[in-house]
Amino acid sequence: MKIIRYLFATIVCIQVIAMVAFYMYMYIGHDNRILINSRQESNITTGTSLQMRTSADYMENSTKHVLLKNIRTSCSQLAFSFVSHITQPHFDNNNNTNLFLLVLVTSGVEKSYLTRRNSVRNTWGNEASHPASRDWKRVFLLGRIQSTEIDQESSEFNDILVLNMTDNYNNLVIKVFSGLLWSMIHVNPHFILKADDDVYVRIPYLITWLENYGGDTFYGGHVIPDGAEVNREVTWKNQILKDCLAEDYFPPYCSGPFYVISSSILPSLFQSVQNWTAFPAEDAYIGILARENGLKPVSMPGFDLRQLKDYGKCTWASAIALGHRFDLLELSFVEKKLQETSRLPRDYYKCLMNDWAVTIFLIIIPSITFVVAVTFVKLLSCQRSIAYPTS
Repeated sequence: MKIIRYLFATIVCIQVIAMVAFYMYMYIGHDNRILINSRQESNITTGTSLQMRTSADYMENSTKHVLLKNIRTSCSQLAFSFVSHITQPHFDNNNNTNLFLLVLVTSGVEKSYLTRRNSVRNTWGNEASHPASRDWKRVFLLGRIQSTEIDQESSEFNDILVLNMTDNYNNLVIKVFSGLLWSMIHVNPHFILKADDDVYVRIPYLITWLENYGGDTFYGGHVIPDGAEVNREVTWKNQILKDCLAEDYFPPYCSGPFYVISSSILPSLFQSVQNWTAFPAEDAYIGILARENGLKPVSMPGFDLRQLKDYGKCTWASAIALGHRFDLLELSFVEKKLQETSRLPRDYYKCLMNDWAVTIFLIIIPSITFVVAVTFVKLLSCQRSIAYPTS
């Protein structure tokens, strides 16, 4: 009988320890668990032949900008080169010398895109209604177009960067890289968020996360893991021909709807363009250049590409960047849901623990197990008494 009691006590102790460990694992939170890994990954220095250079080095010598602008690559799908700007926003240099975050939003030249830009301006991209702990600015990135409407929009909002290039999908890598080069030369923020105009980003949450975990050589977002297959299908818009990229599988990279890059890594990425032919998939191409420079993409919590129907309240509460392909109604719906859940803990697991149902579940399971175990021991004791009655 003593053996059974010892066994019972051991089982109960193990279960209590397991439940406490499980509770602590969930309550500590996802952000804290990735702190060490994200800092290590974002501060990896290159071990390749190309040494990482800071954007400040390029700011000191304008001739190096000219050298960057002269970089060319070519394949059957794309003739890559950096392009200059036609129209640019004008920021107060004194106030933006140490700008923490520049939000670079890719948009289109058709009239329908104006509605998207206004939606961003009225929701997540509004600096006044979404104040953060550090300064940030918004810039929309467009290709070339003869349009008085764009000129008027630029004058009204001072947030339009028009590049001297034809705006189409195959040229997206030219558009993004030229926008990044402009950002480095004319603004030089600590971080750049590249985002599409059909996503939603919680800028204050993003800035808080970057303050805690972002490094000087940071590249992060929603990471596509190593081994994604290069698509050669003719009917697919993301098709990449063999002469543009000989490899059949991509290295890990951050998905295109939204990712964050430290300005300090841009010069080295740009120089690596000379070693790797540019191809139309801009996000995967950045992943290849990052690998060339020994940079591992950081998977950022709250960067979510799922459909809205798959979101629970704790997903909403912990979300930082959501999308993509949101229409205007969905953007408004997203903002409403984020406001409704804004008082919940930001960390996903802390939010779960805030749910009474989860807490009660964690209490009930050990209690039921304890009652069952006690009942089982008493039954064994009764059977033993019946089988071996005392004289």
